[in-house]
Amino acid sequence: MKKYRLKQEIKTKNIIIIVLCALIVVESIAFAATALIKRDKNTETAEAPIELHINLSEATSGIGTAASELLGKFTENGISASEITAFVHKVVYSDLIVNTIMSMAYPLLFQVLTNLGMMDFAENIDLYPTGPSYAKKLEGTSYTCIDKDGTRKPLTEVLNNVGSDWSYMNTEITWADTDSETKTTTLWNTVKWGVTDKESFYNAMAVMSEGLRGVLEVCIQSKERTVNINILDFLLNTDALPINLDAAKIYNASEKSGYETCLLTLFNALGLKEGEYPSPDEVCAYTNLGDIWKAILEPVLLSVEKAANDPVNKLTDMLINFAYAIDTGALVNSMRSLKMDGDFHDLATAVMGFQDGELYNLGNSLIEIIGEIGIDISGSFNNLLDGLLKLISKSENADMPDMDMARLFSCASVTTAASGKTYYVSDSQKTVDFLIEYVINEKIIESILDITPLKGTNEAQTIVAAIGHSKEDLTTIAKTLTGLIFKSITA
Repeated sequence: MKKYRLKQEIKTKNIIIIVLCALIVVESIAFAATALIKRDKNTETAEAPIELHINLSEATSGIGTAASELLGKFTENGISASEITAFVHKVVYSDLIVNTIMSMAYPLLFQVLTNLGMMDFAENIDLYPTGPSYAKKLEGTSYTCIDKDGTRKPLTEVLNNVGSDWSYMNTEITWADTDSETKTTTLWNTVKWGVTDKESFYNAMAVMSEGLRGVLEVCIQSKERTVNINILDFLLNTDALPINLDAAKIYNASEKSGYETCLLTLFNALGLKEGEYPSPDEVCAYTNLGDIWKAILEPVLLSVEKAANDPVNKLTDMLINFAYAIDTGALVNSMRSLKMDGDFHDLATAVMGFQDGELYNLGNSLIEIIGEIGIDISGSFNNLLDGLLKLISKSENADMPDMDMARLFSCASVTTAASGKTYYVSDSQKTVDFLIEYVINEKIIESILDITPLKGTNEAQTIVAAIGHSKEDLTTIAKTLTGLIFKSITA
């Protein structure tokens, strides 16, 4: 009987890990994709609002399918950490993820450059914001895509049909995938990149983001770009004389690179330590875009793998470090290092109307985007919990009781790395005990019941009342059982 209970506990643990891993992957994909392009609203230059259309339904559907397959393989012995890692890799290393990021980045790139009035100078900054301009970067490649007429064509041909209107790619088409399954999706998700493994994934990411090279190199690596123009061509529309001018320097004025300031803060919040991700000097020297994407995504995948191998300790570490990064503002402040600044020649300022300073801030944009989804990462961790509950319950009135952050942080000790960065190492049993006390609360139970068929019923009221009357006993029971489960799992 004891052996059976242990197997059931392991199975339950693995289900929880799968769900958490899927959430980490989805949020990281969204972070990477939406952090690419979008101008900050707080600029002096008037601009048309950028309409953001983020659709992760295809990606989440893919994750759901993969998870269903994995759960279907459950045996009494549960699922191993290696199987969970393989599941995550299957989700990430796919054409679908490449297409998801592409579908968000290029339309935003076009809108941002249009609003900045810098469309004419885009290629000087290694940006290719239209279908035809990006198609030039793909000449000689064998990638394909289904067009509006339902036929599969070279991707370059479809991109030329896109012109300056990326909504062309939002056209829905019904087609049969490689497994002969017929499905309806947008043209974006019919691009075939040939991803079969980790290597082919990063190769595809490098090619897909070639039209975004300027953004990645300036914002992540803090490299510079010079906008050089022919003055006669610009003013008089003639290039009869080669009178060239370095009209602008585009760069990142942050003290350190975006990778060091922003991504390392994110990695630390996920419980990663020095040596578990590439060094800033290494990343800033990369010339292959696939290597940049690898530096962003692989540490996140490593955090998932660590959580699968040691869920009790790693997930509690992750919770406390992430909560601290949110509550202190460390994460949002670091995100604001993802930006592009400009220094303009006097003539460019006089004739073209450009002003020195920040052109747009990708970090502010990402904070805004996440806020539009319903999650506030710019305030307290308790505000973030409220947003998550409203998002899950689909109720604007949902409200989580405030978590005692000082008590949560007291469940861990602070460690300082060689670089001077500090991070928390949790006492997992103390952390779990604290969370049990927090969760066994009438308001939280009521909020959970509100997203079930029991919402508004007498049964729900009875359950909430029972929790209120026996909260202390339930907390004691939960702590005792959790302690026994941890001992069984780690024995």
